[in-house]
Amino acid sequence: MAHQTPKQSSDLAPYLRPMPDDQIRGLRRAYVLMGVADGTLLPFIPLYLLQQGMSPAAIGLVLAASALAALAGGLGWAYLADRRLSPERLVLTATFAAAACSLLMVVPGSGGVLGVVIVVVTIARSPLALVDPITLRRLRGSSRTDYARIRLRMSAGWAASVVVAGAAYQTVGLRLIPFVYAPLSVLLGLWIWRQVKPEPREGNDAPVLALRVRRVPVAMLGFLMACLLLGVALAATQNFLTVQISALGGGALIVGAAAAFQALTEIPTMGYTHVLTNRFGHRVLFAVGCAIYLVIFVAWAFVTSAFLAALLKLAVGVAFALTFVAAVMIANDLVPARLRATGQALVKSVLFGAAPIIGAFGGGVVYGSLGPRAMFLASTFVVAAAGVIALVAVPARKPSSAEEQVLATSAATP
Repeated sequence: MAHQTPKQSSDLAPYLRPMPDDQIRGLRRAYVLMGVADGTLLPFIPLYLLQQGMSPAAIGLVLAASALAALAGGLGWAYLADRRLSPERLVLTATFAAAACSLLMVVPGSGGVLGVVIVVVTIARSPLALVDPITLRRLRGSSRTDYARIRLRMSAGWAASVVVAGAAYQTVGLRLIPFVYAPLSVLLGLWIWRQVKPEPREGNDAPVLALRVRRVPVAMLGFLMACLLLGVALAATQNFLTVQISALGGGALIVGAAAAFQALTEIPTMGYTHVLTNRFGHRVLFAVGCAIYLVIFVAWAFVTSAFLAALLKLAVGVAFALTFVAAVMIANDLVPARLRATGQALVKSVLFGAAPIIGAFGGGVVYGSLGPRAMFLASTFVVAAAGVIALVAVPARKPSSAEEQVLATSAATP
C-alpha cells in the first residue's frame, strides 16, 4: 500500500495548488460591500414593522414568512448552483433583484402590505447565500481557516453601515431605508460583475477520501439539529431585542449601535478563529459560542436600560463569530466538494431559514403573551441544547495543516 502514496499525492497536486490572490481579492471587497448594504436594511426591519403598528405576534409572522422564503430559495438556488447554473451569476442577479424589490417599500400601504414586500425582498436576496461556497471553492488550495479572515470583512462593512444608517433613520425616518439600500445593493452587483468571474464547474471525480462520505448522514443530521435549535433561539432573541429596545425608550440609533457593537467584536474574533480552531476544533468553538449566548439571554431577561441591552451585543459578536465560522467549516467537512453549495445551503437554510420560522413566530407569541423575560429565559434552554448536541454529533477531529488542504477539495466526514 505504501507505494500508492506518491501517486496519490501527484494526483492531488492540481487541486492543492495555491490559488492566485486575484482569485479572492474581488470576494474580499464583495464581503465588505455586502455588509454595508445589509447593515442599512436587516437590523431595522422589526422596528420598521413596529412603527407601522404591527403587534409582536404579527411581526413574528412576517419574519417567519421571510425565513420560509429564504429556506426555499436558498435550497433551490444551491441545487441549481451545484448542477446547472453559475453561482457567481446567481449572486449577481440577486443584487439587482433585491435593489428593485426593496423600492416597493416606498409604496403606501398598511403594515401587512409592508410585510409582504419584506418577504419578496427576502426571496430576491436568497442567492446571496452562495457567496460562502464560492469563497470556499476559491480557498480549496489553501488553509480553510482563511475563510474567517475573509468573512470578517463583512462584519467590518456592517459595523460602519449600521451606525450611520441608524443615525440617519433616527433623524429622517425609517422610510429612508429603500433609498439607501437599493443603490448599495446595485453597487455590490456592479463589483461582482467586474471582479468575481465564474469558474469552471468542479467535476464529479474528486480523487481522494471518498470513503468518508459514508459518515456524512449521521453527523450531518445531528449537526443540523444543533443548528435548528441555535437558530430558533437567535430568531426569538435577536429580532425581539429590537422591539424590547424600543419598549425601553431606544430608537433607530440605539438599534444601529447594537448591531455595530456586535460587528466590532465579530471582527477580531473571526481574525483569531484560526488559532482557536487549531487548539480546540470547530465543534468545541460552536459549543462555546452557544454557552456565551446562554449567558447573554439571561442578562437580557433582566436588563432595564436600552443602552445596556445594546451594549451586551459586544458579547453576541464573539458568540456569533464562533458559531457561524464553525458552522460553515463543519459543513465544508461533512459534504463532498462537488456538493459544497448544497452543504452550505443545508446548514444555512436550517440556521437562518427553518429555525427562524419557529423562533420568530414563537418568539413573537411568547413576547406578546408572557413578556420579554419569559421569552429570553426560554431561549436559554434551547441554545444550551444546541451546544450539547453539536458536541455529541460532530466528530471530534482536528486535521493537520497538510490534511486540511486535501479536505477542502474532497469528501470529508455544516
